[in-house]
Amino acid sequence: MLVKVNEKQFDKIIDKLKILVYDYNSKIKEYGVYLKPYHIVYKNGKKYIYIGKYWYKLEKIGGKLKWIYLGKNKPIEDMPNPPQIPTMTIIKEDNEYVIDEEILYKLEG
Repeated sequence: MLVKVNEKQFDKIIDKLKILVYDYNSKIKEYGVYLKPYHIVYKNGKKYIYIGKYWYKLEKIGGKLKWIYLGKNKPIEDMPNPPQIPTMTIIKEDNEYVIDEEILYKLEG
């Protein structure tokens, strides 16, 4: 079920989720690929936030680091599995965030 949370609640949730992804990326550094911590899309006046959903590798192009998209699936089978982050979209509407309440239960436990 979808629930609305305020910005303060959302910040706590997003911080916990990003830490899971950052810790995982530290463990898989040797593979040269990364689970993107978060991805934001703006569409129809709403802000969509995806956590740990897309795989990338970093390349230096013209002196700048660029994220090169690899897909939604783990690119190298031998790598450890990513953290159990519910596959969901977070939507920002006005000053509230709409999330799946499943994420609240997973983060509490």
